[in-house]
Amino acid sequence: MFHTPYAGLSVAADRLVEMLDQRGRPLLLAPKQTALARNMPHRVALVILRERDGRLWLAHRSRQKPDKRRTWDFSARGQVLAGEAQASAAARLLKESLGIPDAQPALRTVLPPLASEGARQCILFTAVRRGGQVFSPHDGMFVDKDELAGLAEHFSDLLSPCLLWCVQNGHV
Repeated sequence: MFHTPYAGLSVAADRLVEMLDQRGRPLLLAPKQTALARNMPHRVALVILRERDGRLWLAHRSRQKPDKRRTWDFSARGQVLAGEAQASAAARLLKESLGIPDAQPALRTVLPPLASEGARQCILFTAVRRGGQVFSPHDGMFVDKDELAGLAEHFSDLLSPCLLWCVQNGHV
């Protein structure tokens, strides 16, 4: 659990996200599922895990996702919880998704609004897997930059729209 400025709430902060105003500032709190169902503006952390040799871990997007089923996506992605620092969210997602307990993600960029992401404000992080750091991937693969560029150029439908945009615009 992380420290949150929202102490004393009747709902646990780990079940809430901050809704954002037009300038990306927190406006109010809402349950995570409500934010998703109503496409309300909130923060999402996207994380690319790199090996020391430069290869990138791509995760296979969940079958439950209604958009672009079974596409290759970021190593980890998820909502930034109410009161959670963005980098802490990225580290939490790497731990939850890949079992990496002590990742130190670095901010890469804040993406501009993308139609594929709806009202979500996407924040891209990168993390380097340190030698000997074991992780437990569920479904994914390592690719080098040339392989990723080839996927983007020749098999773009196999990448999530947001990952494709990041590759095409030099963020990954």
